Order: sequence, then C-alpha cells, then structure tokens
Amino acid sequence: MKNLSKPVFIIGCLSILVSLVGFVMHSLQHESGMTVFYIGLAGGAIFWIWNIADVAGSEELKNFQKMFWLIMVISVPVLGGFIYQIMHQRRNKIVT
Repeated sequence: MKNLSKPVFIIGCLSILVSLVGFVMHSLQHESGMTVFYIGLAGGAIFWIWNIADVAGSEELKNFQKMFWLIMVISVPVLGGFIYQIMHQRRNKIVT
C-alpha cells in the first residue's frame, strides 16, 4: 500500500490504537486510562480535520468527487477518512 508513508494515515492508525489501549486501560481500572483515551481522541480529531483539509484542497478531484468525499469525511469522521486515504493512493489516480 502506497499510503503507509502518508503522515495522515499513520496518525489515524495511531489514534485508533491509542484510543483502544486507553479504553482497555480504563476498563481494567487503571487510573491513567481515560487520559490515554483522550489523547487517542485528540489524535482522531487531528486526523479528521487533516482529511477535511486534504479533500477540500485537492486539485485533482472534480467538483462532484470533492463534494462526495467531503460528505463522506464529515459525516463518518474516522471511517470516511480511512476510506478516502486508502482509495486515494497516488496522484492522478483516484477511485470513486
């Protein structure tokens, strides 16, 4: 996969991983579990905002493609962003 070198994709994967670790820590009554969970949520928010900016600033997308991806990324924050990052792997080749 060519998108493994993208920083936004890496931040998204790490935010999900950190959120899950924080959730498990909290369920096991560890005192810093919620802190780790909130750090993961902050990473997810950064991932979401970065994807919105990436779609809005993309010059290779047509207007209807840009509107479709903006609706997907905004309405389904993390999943929509991951789908966009996976399908938009290299320049001038976008699958919709």
